[in-house]
Amino acid sequence: MTPTDDGIGHLEILPEIDLALIDALQVNPRAPWTTIASVLDIDAVTAARRWRRLHEERLAWWVVTPSAARLTPYLDATLVLLRCASGAAEDAAERAAAPDWVHTVDLVSGTADLAVVVLGSGLAEVHRRVDELAVLCRGEVVERRVVADVHAEDAGWRLGICSAAQRRSLRPRTDQPRPAPPRAALVDDLLAALGDDARLSGQELAARVGGSEPTVRRGLDRALRSGAIRLGCDLATPAAALGRGVLLEVEVEDPDRAGPALAGAAPVHRCVQTVGAGNLTLGVRLASLAQLPRIETDLAALARGWQVRSRSTVLRPVKRQGQVLDSSGRRAAPRRGGRRGSRTG
Repeated sequence: MTPTDDGIGHLEILPEIDLALIDALQVNPRAPWTTIASVLDIDAVTAARRWRRLHEERLAWWVVTPSAARLTPYLDATLVLLRCASGAAEDAAERAAAPDWVHTVDLVSGTADLAVVVLGSGLAEVHRRVDELAVLCRGEVVERRVVADVHAEDAGWRLGICSAAQRRSLRPRTDQPRPAPPRAALVDDLLAALGDDARLSGQELAARVGGSEPTVRRGLDRALRSGAIRLGCDLATPAAALGRGVLLEVEVEDPDRAGPALAGAAPVHRCVQTVGAGNLTLGVRLASLAQLPRIETDLAALARGWQVRSRSTVLRPVKRQGQVLDSSGRRAAPRRGGRRGSRTG
């Protein structure tokens, strides 16, 4: 499956079995192929083959990130809105996506041209990086929304195709107490090792990280069950008939209560508590912008005092969860001799 030659990079909709496979891997990226095959009623060889094709064609890929809980006190984040000169937004977006400390870049409509999430060790460093970003993009900072809390990340979003029973069969056991995370150095080593393949075997991980296989396996288990490492599976959303996106800045009475409720809504792939005119910023995915009024009505029912402060249509995601995307929404092809994309944050 490849983009058409119409200059837009249009993607065909993936078959249902591929979407179900991606959804199963979103539920549990390290589930054995035999388990996935049993849940989806296909054979394990077919499941592995289909995933390999999706990954090779850059239609789906792994997301391996540290927990958002590390935003405080280790990391801080700010959502920056930038205005660019006429006709310069596309080039500015590519420039913005280059630094490792830039987590997300969206080309948007409205009062700004770019929405960028900048990470740093402390707000002072984030502030300096925002100023550096403005110079790099030759743009003007319209607004800075400091992130106070993260209720939903892109890595945790799911297509929602698998049934509740299928999800239960896929999920790892949760009847054990949540352990303390392993030492930070091991978490960083595991993040680096798993970067391109969240399904690496214990033997392969031990070879990359160093140490015995049982020790590395236990460390990974602790990192995953403690939430120190988040594994996800992302995809080119146009291939799932979800090629439209909107950023909503909203004000609610109690963001601590409303944030988790909104984060669980199917269209919401991103929900962060921000300091600004509103107190929550949401990213929603939809098949058509005509669905937005109904989606907003549904979301308002989950959050007392819901008021929309601003709306921005996402014209194109350029970088998501540290991964650069191409114009069709697929994972960008790695540059020869370069890195694929940052895993920062």
